[in-house]
Amino acid sequence: MRRAILWLLGTMLAIAPPDLHAPSLRAAERVATAIVFAVDVSGSVNTERYELQRAGIAGIFADERIEPFLADGLAVAIMEWSDGNAVVVPWTILHTTADARRLADRITETTRSPGFSTELSLALFAAADLLDACPCLPATRIIDLSGDGPNNGPVSTSLARNEVVARGIRINGLPIVTPAEPDLAGWYRANVVGGEGAFLEIANGFEDFARAMRRKFQLEVAGASPHFSVCACADPRHPSVDPLPATSNRPSSP
Repeated sequence: MRRAILWLLGTMLAIAPPDLHAPSLRAAERVATAIVFAVDVSGSVNTERYELQRAGIAGIFADERIEPFLADGLAVAIMEWSDGNAVVVPWTILHTTADARRLADRITETTRSPGFSTELSLALFAAADLLDACPCLPATRIIDLSGDGPNNGPVSTSLARNEVVARGIRINGLPIVTPAEPDLAGWYRANVVGGEGAFLEIANGFEDFARAMRRKFQLEVAGASPHFSVCACADPRHPSVDPLPATSNRPSSP
């Protein structure tokens, strides 16, 4: 008799309707764009440079002029990368300027992740996995990768890029060009940037990071939204935008 009761209870639980309010069973929210900001925190990025990067990204979301870019929903996560990677701001879905200001506050409160080397190729894989884990249904998925040096990780950068692009992800690059790496933009162009509509935005030193990141964000989000029509062509004041063909397979090196 006891076994029969246990069997009956098990059957009732099995056929009971699911709790549609459970977080894991809720329908994922549709958004226009999901972006991972993948930020370099390798050994060449000192405290001042780190703070310039953090302030540059936070400033985008603290600005009231961001409102039109949120019209169809925007999902944002921030990942710091070096020898490894760490998600310092998890997925946040924005619809209003109040949402964006809260995100800006959260960004300014982040503390730096430890690291020394520049394992950029592994960062691409980690950012792609983070996009796969987004609790949303984005029309466009973007990795916004910035850094001040080429890859010294164990995997070829171009191989990592091609695998990530094959997953339906666009990689836009923001090389931070310094006297130590004067040819970095060309290396990013050949090895990092990829996917339909992908482009390069160059920061001429860390002091130019905020300007370059803001412009890059505006171009990539506007290009993914039906509310905007933006030509990704060079700004005469800052001739740094380099749009790539959707099927670009330029010669590359590790």
